Amino acid sequence: MSTYSKEVFRKTLHVAVLFFTIFWFYMYEDWKKSVFTIAVVLIIVYPILLLLSKVPGMTKLVNARKTGEFANSFAALMIMFIVVASICWGWLGDRAIGIASIFAWGPGDAAAALIGKKFGSIKIGRKHKKSLQGSIAMFVFSFASVIAVYMIFGKYNVAFTVLAALLTAFVSATVELLVENGFDTFYCPVSAMGVLVLFEMIWRL
Repeated sequence: MSTYSKEVFRKTLHVAVLFFTIFWFYMYEDWKKSVFTIAVVLIIVYPILLLLSKVPGMTKLVNARKTGEFANSFAALMIMFIVVASICWGWLGDRAIGIASIFAWGPGDAAAALIGKKFGSIKIGRKHKKSLQGSIAMFVFSFASVIAVYMIFGKYNVAFTVLAALLTAFVSATVELLVENGFDTFYCPVSAMGVLVLFEMIWRL
C-alpha cells in the first residue's frame, strides 16, 4: 500500500470516529452520563489498544505511522470530547457549540493531510513538514463545517455566524499548522471551542 493510500485509510477512520462523537452527544439527555461513559470507555479501551500496538506487525497492519499511534489518538479524542462536552453541553447547555468545535477540526484536518500530501508543494511550519495548500484546505473545510453545523441548529444570524466561522477556521488552521505529533486531535477542537464559546458569550450579552 502506498504512503498516500495509508493516509487515506487513517483519515477515513478519523472521520468515521468523528461522526461517532455526534452519537455520543445524543446518547444521553444528561451530559454527565455521556462524559462518564466516555471516561469509562477510555479507561477500558486505551490499555487494550496500547497492548495490541505491541503485537509484532500490528502497526503495519493498521497502517499506523508509529507504534501506539492509534492508542494515543484514541486517548486524545476521548479526553477532548470530555473537555468539549463538559464546557459546551454541561456549562453552556448547548450541544451545537460542542459539535461545531469538533467539526471545526475533523473534516479540515483530513483535508489538510490529504490535499497537503497530494498537492503540498509550498512547505511551511516550524519543521517545514506541512504545506500552505494543506493549511488553506484546513481553513476552508473548518469554515464550511462551522457554517453547516450552525445553520442546521439555527444559531445566530448570517453575519454573526460567518464571523464566528471565519475566526474559528483561522485559529483551527493556525493550531493545526503549529501542533506536531498528532496532538492536534486535542488542541484544534479545544482552541476552536474557545473561539466559539467567546462568540456565544458575546451573543448572549
